[in-house]
Amino acid sequence: MRDERFDVFSALLLRLYRASAETSLESYQDTALGIIKPLLPFDGAMWGTATFLDGVGIDIHTIHLHQQSPEMIVEYEAVKHLDTSAALVTGEPQVTKGFHSPSWFDGGARWNDYREWQRRHGHENVFITAATDQHSGATQWFSLFRADIDQHCRSEEVGWLAQLSPHLMQGLSHNRARYLDSVSLLPGDASLEAAIADARGVVHYATPGCEEMLRAEFGRTGQGGRLPSALMEWMRARPEPFVGRTFAAMHRVRKDLLFIRLRALCAADSLPPRQREAAELMAQGLTHKQVAQRLGRAPATVRNQMQEVYRKLGVQSVAALAQALNQARG
Repeated sequence: MRDERFDVFSALLLRLYRASAETSLESYQDTALGIIKPLLPFDGAMWGTATFLDGVGIDIHTIHLHQQSPEMIVEYEAVKHLDTSAALVTGEPQVTKGFHSPSWFDGGARWNDYREWQRRHGHENVFITAATDQHSGATQWFSLFRADIDQHCRSEEVGWLAQLSPHLMQGLSHNRARYLDSVSLLPGDASLEAAIADARGVVHYATPGCEEMLRAEFGRTGQGGRLPSALMEWMRARPEPFVGRTFAAMHRVRKDLLFIRLRALCAADSLPPRQREAAELMAQGLTHKQVAQRLGRAPATVRNQMQEVYRKLGVQSVAALAQALNQARG
């Protein structure tokens, strides 16, 4: 006899993976949580990535709130050192728990502030599921909250969530990679190496050649699973491409993540800014005189600059100039 629960579960997984392929970066997590809600009813949720610091609590890298107010996270900072549930799941390769908050945090006055925070935000019963990357030490987790103090987390529900959570997390990874494939950072960039990292530099996704390119540029890149600090400092402070000794990196920030494309250096990367801006205008079809007027320079200056540009790039025509510049355009 066919197991109807298997059919329901299979249909749910298909919906999750379809959502990862069809929904936007901003809407996938809400959509995925909505898909599992009929099976696992809940009133609110949060989904993020963090590391756990002894004596301090979790350091949140990324966070997505589902039917929870931003004040919840702001207020959490004052009580997170009391959150023993976070310590319970952080560092585990894969773990899922469900607990009744009044029972779990029934240790006297020391828990008063934390219990008040839970009551205020409807966390009377909590499911929490997490997976820790042993390479970077970062934990991806999500929590489901029930406001009704009597709506306990049943053991079979914890089992369902344990089965579902790897698929939700993999769906999120697919959704982010799909966005990286679709965003245009550079003409023809689909063949370039790429990475997705959070604000702490933890790498959530990388193509096979990405680590090799980082090592060639920076040598030992520090803690495993993280971008080199020098590259992170550049990307936090500047919107323009990073140009190093061996590669150039273009980046975009979306939903608290860095979406990065890397490519080997090309000849146009060596052009100083004044030569580059003159060359860009010439490539658009402007004359030396028009470029000079646009940039407030003498025509002779522009002519000399362009002679040097043509020499550096090894080109003889405007069409070849445009092609050379296109390779370096971020």
